[in-house]
Amino acid sequence: MKVQVNWLKKYLEIDAPAEELGHVLTMAGLEIESHERPDDEKGDVLELNVTPNRGYCLSHLGVARELSALMGGTFNPPDSLGLLEKNWGKTPVEEKLRVENQEEKLCPRYSGLVIENVKPGPSPKWLCDHLLAIGLRPINNIVDITNFVMMEYGQPLHAFDRELLSGNQIIIRSAKKGELFTSLDGSELKLEPDALVIADAEKPVALAGVMGGTNSQVTEETQNVVLESACFDSATIRKASKKYGLRSDSSYRFERGVDMEGVITAQARAACLIKELAGGDICKGRIDVYPEPRKNIEMPLRVSRVNQVLGSGFSAEKIGEIITRLGLKVEGGTQNETLQVEVPGFRPDLLREIDVVEEIARIDGFDKVATVFPVASVRPVRIAPGQLLLRKVRDVLCNTGFSETVHFSFIERGQAEGYLSSFATTEDNVIPLKNPLSSENDTMRTSLIPGLLKTISSNLSKGQKPLKLFEIGSVYYSDSKGNRIEKKVLTTLVLGPYELTPWKPRGKEYDFYDLKGALEKLCGQCGLDVDFSIRTQKPFLLPEKSINLRSGERILGYLGELLPEKTGISEKVFLWEVDLQEMEEALPPRPRFQSIAKFPETYRDISILVDRKITSQQASDLILKAGRPLLSRVELYDHFEGKKIQSDKKSLTFALSFQSKDRTLSDDEVNPVFEAIIQTLRAELAASLRD
Repeated sequence: MKVQVNWLKKYLEIDAPAEELGHVLTMAGLEIESHERPDDEKGDVLELNVTPNRGYCLSHLGVARELSALMGGTFNPPDSLGLLEKNWGKTPVEEKLRVENQEEKLCPRYSGLVIENVKPGPSPKWLCDHLLAIGLRPINNIVDITNFVMMEYGQPLHAFDRELLSGNQIIIRSAKKGELFTSLDGSELKLEPDALVIADAEKPVALAGVMGGTNSQVTEETQNVVLESACFDSATIRKASKKYGLRSDSSYRFERGVDMEGVITAQARAACLIKELAGGDICKGRIDVYPEPRKNIEMPLRVSRVNQVLGSGFSAEKIGEIITRLGLKVEGGTQNETLQVEVPGFRPDLLREIDVVEEIARIDGFDKVATVFPVASVRPVRIAPGQLLLRKVRDVLCNTGFSETVHFSFIERGQAEGYLSSFATTEDNVIPLKNPLSSENDTMRTSLIPGLLKTISSNLSKGQKPLKLFEIGSVYYSDSKGNRIEKKVLTTLVLGPYELTPWKPRGKEYDFYDLKGALEKLCGQCGLDVDFSIRTQKPFLLPEKSINLRSGERILGYLGELLPEKTGISEKVFLWEVDLQEMEEALPPRPRFQSIAKFPETYRDISILVDRKITSQQASDLILKAGRPLLSRVELYDHFEGKKIQSDKKSLTFALSFQSKDRTLSDDEVNPVFEAIIQTLRAELAASLRD
């Protein structure tokens, strides 16, 4: 928005240089983007960056009113309505024009004047200079006046050649589908019903609030003019301007809202200027279609609230003076501690008491608001157990060589149903989207597996191996009662050969036990006791290579190998999924500090032969149970199956650590416990010592 300083001073009794005016406006929220200093008599021009909530400043009168409030000068707007009544002719306007409004919600006010016997021609120098200074091209005196008044009042106007209006009629309506319209800039448009048009009895003559048409424009042959001034719905004008690619000074102002009460004031100003510069006779009266007159907003303004928010000591008289300079009205005087404020139509942004409080601070000066440091106690940040668990998960898995992935929460319905049993039951259902992005993303995911498989396929197609991925995210489903359930889960996946490192055998691939070891490490780091004793029944896992993860009576998740037909990948894919909410609830209480034992450990090794169906976990648990309280730790460090032992047997070797809190253990104390362990293994597992 460009404003000419000489033009501003026509309404403002302030003798200040342009630099000072620019600084004052900038500090009040109307930033000056540029300052032009032409050499001729046009004077200084300031370009303002007007924010969308300050549409009332898209005019010279609006900026002048702001400067009056900020600097204390007298604001003198022209008396347009009074002057128009003195210039009315005798012919009633109703005999020359009819207006029908079919869209009262989109056009709450429409006013039309008729001026006859005008003489279009070049504009006087003063008018051309004003327009050129702010970047507008003079056309003819009638069009230039409508542009001048728009920049003066912020109210867009339009002049029609009345002889080109079929039936001397104006109709505000929605466009018909496919209706043709040619705008003043030459754009040929095919309109849709969502566009609001100004039409005569046969055709559209303007795209409402945006631009007029070539079929009704004022030319040198024009004799009779219909002068339009209206208020249109901001959203409708914005949509039409964007859709049809037409941007104008008119649409820019309507999008930000105009003063509904100022519609006839600006129209009166333009009509008087036309009579002065182009001659003609103004028909008596105006056609003003205004079915629901706007009521000004009234609100109480508490003096105590103003001072509380701003940390100031304003009196009621001072507050009344400031808001009166802004154009607001104070009803009932300023004697009481609560003022009744009436907000005029040109300030639609002031809706609440706090809005007026902000205006008081802005006008008085934000720099005058005292700097007060907040008084508050500093409390240590407490991290929730769930957050600590997520940190631990990410630290352990990233340090183990896994990479984290993130995927959309939407997948294809078939995949969602195929993996529904990950955490839901047979009675639960998937959750479809009402407005999906595509058919491939039409359902909320029930598992993180589909997203990880998609990433695997993308990496394999580019020759990337091995892959060790994990993701933390939510899965969704609804139960039999229709309740929607969200679970935070962790899914980890591996496939491909070992990396080329000195401590891993070449050519061997990641398998079930590698992933199981990573899961055991994670649980160990979290202080969680788990076991894998129950086989899971997931339709997408190999039955012989799938187990449940348990902690006490809680089932935390599952671990296994995906069925090849489910993946579409030639590689073996091993994964686990864990319910993080269940895992969090299963975590032990926060550990307390335990002093290091004062007495050394005593070590024993035991190597046993057992049936292949017996798991190492079963043997480890039995050893620990039989050796307590002196047995403190049991660790498996060798597992052998081969030709040197029976085909139905396997060899397990454990390292046992014995320790006492109050003495150093002797062999005489350890040997009986060790012998009891051997006897228990023989009795419970039919185990035998391996030579």
